[in-house]
Amino acid sequence: MQRALSFDASPPLRAPMRFFLTAPVFGIAGGLLLTWQGADAFASRWMPSTLALTHLLVLGFLAMTMIGALLQMLPVVAGVTVPRVAGVGCWVWIGTTAGTVLLASAFLMSAPLLFQLATVTLALAFAGLLAAVVRGLLQAAPQAAAATVNGMRLALLSLAATLVLGVTLGSYFGWNANVPVARLVNFHAAWGLLGWVGILIVGVGFQVIPMFQATPVYPRHMTRWLPGVIACLLLLRMLPGAGAQVAAWCLAAAFGLFGVWTLRLLARRRRPKRDVTTLFWRLAMGCLAVAALMAVLPGIDDARPMLLGVLFIAGCAVSAVSGMLYKIVPFLLWYHLQEAAGAASKAPSIRILLSEQAAEQHFWLHAGALAMLVGAVFVPELARPAGAAFAIASLRLALNLASAALRYRRALQVSGSAVVGA
Repeated sequence: MQRALSFDASPPLRAPMRFFLTAPVFGIAGGLLLTWQGADAFASRWMPSTLALTHLLVLGFLAMTMIGALLQMLPVVAGVTVPRVAGVGCWVWIGTTAGTVLLASAFLMSAPLLFQLATVTLALAFAGLLAAVVRGLLQAAPQAAAATVNGMRLALLSLAATLVLGVTLGSYFGWNANVPVARLVNFHAAWGLLGWVGILIVGVGFQVIPMFQATPVYPRHMTRWLPGVIACLLLLRMLPGAGAQVAAWCLAAAFGLFGVWTLRLLARRRRPKRDVTTLFWRLAMGCLAVAALMAVLPGIDDARPMLLGVLFIAGCAVSAVSGMLYKIVPFLLWYHLQEAAGAASKAPSIRILLSEQAAEQHFWLHAGALAMLVGAVFVPELARPAGAAFAIASLRLALNLASAALRYRRALQVSGSAVVGA
């Protein structure tokens, strides 16, 4: 069972939209950085260019989009009111944007002052987000939305752990603090990617896959237990000894189960017509399932870290987030147009605001760039063309979303209505 959405509780349009429109810019920046650095970025996950690229995508693209989605979904899905949501959204957006630029620059330039500024800026931004939503998330969730709300809670707890670990690492790079860097980096990456990003994709997927893809719902035992199991396994992974390796294998199995089960549900869609968001979700879940397999497959130890990074970040997370953007952005624009126009005039359809053809062109550009990124793990000379292809795909996404926003503006002007929340 799923909860009916309360769109009358939606925040002002500008609260989530600024995040959605900014995110592709960081995708473009990441692609251009890879084009500039070339094979060096695939030499090791410890290379400054690799760390800069990773944070441009994870903070600038993924976290930016996911924060916007949280600000929109918390009141609509969970009934959680974010106090002063417009001000909070602006604060977090400025901090995340500036902090991501500062952090990527700090890695590229090895500048302690930039690490200091990035650490403080990002800490203030994410602490503001957590402070704004924690009270509402502590309230009892509607029963029909319990699985998604539970996933959001655990994802935000993972974000808090990622933030603490990131600030600790920032104290090393910025202030030369004596900390166990290698262990903290592994924990920071695990909580950031598998906890914050992974659990949120799982929790949101429980709601949006059946709703927007017209599939059967997920099994109740999976929606009830899977996010918590992932969080517990992340805790166990921090323990010393053989137990950490067993926990890592179990994490791969948990995410692999979600990926394969989602592909199974998508194969049973009740809508025969192809939907571009379905293509993105199939690509995302296919990459997640392959990444789970690669995490335990013997004989690829040298390539494993880079391959898992490409499959999970660019393959699973960026694909899933892109698919969600093509649902949520045109729908929000259409909904706010409908609210502004009222009974006096009819809002343009969702397909006019953002065409399916434009979205599908982005999908194929993204899929091609992803294939080249995977190839670059084994043939580093492909890194530059892969970076250029990823930048082009991100530019297409940016143009698609910006065009939809401009059509929204024009439709408001034509209707003679005041701009509502924009």
